[in-house]
Amino acid sequence: MSKFTAFLFGGLVGAGLALAFAPQSGDKTRAMVQERANALAGEAKSFADNMPDALQDAYQNVVTQGTNIVNNATAKMKEVTGASSVPEDADELRAKIEAARQRIATQVMENAEQSKTIAGNAAAEVKNLADKADVAADAAADELKDKAAEEAAK
Repeated sequence: MSKFTAFLFGGLVGAGLALAFAPQSGDKTRAMVQERANALAGEAKSFADNMPDALQDAYQNVVTQGTNIVNNATAKMKEVTGASSVPEDADELRAKIEAARQRIATQVMENAEQSKTIAGNAAAEVKNLADKADVAADAAADELKDKAAEEAAK
């Protein structure tokens, strides 16, 4: 069991105990836990859905800045040398910059997909943990009711 899983499990056990000794009814507490879990799952999904757009915007900014740099360098070279055409070395440089742009675009899209997958998995795990917490809360509530009935019978 990884440290993170142990941490989450410990948190669930603690949450279950907290729910068992909560001052409000089990129904209210379970509803509150379920509502919060659904909200967290929704936030994780929203984050995952918006991630590719943010990465695409970042890529576009890099492309624009790269194009501006190439254009400014070409203009400065023409100004300094008085040349009316760009030498072959500049064309080769442009080709290298374009190849680098393509590699960056590919990596950005791969990272976006990975982020989306990770966020989706996290949302599913939060939902799963919320369901487990709900089951634990039900069990704890039933146990408390049984104990209370036993105490009342004495």
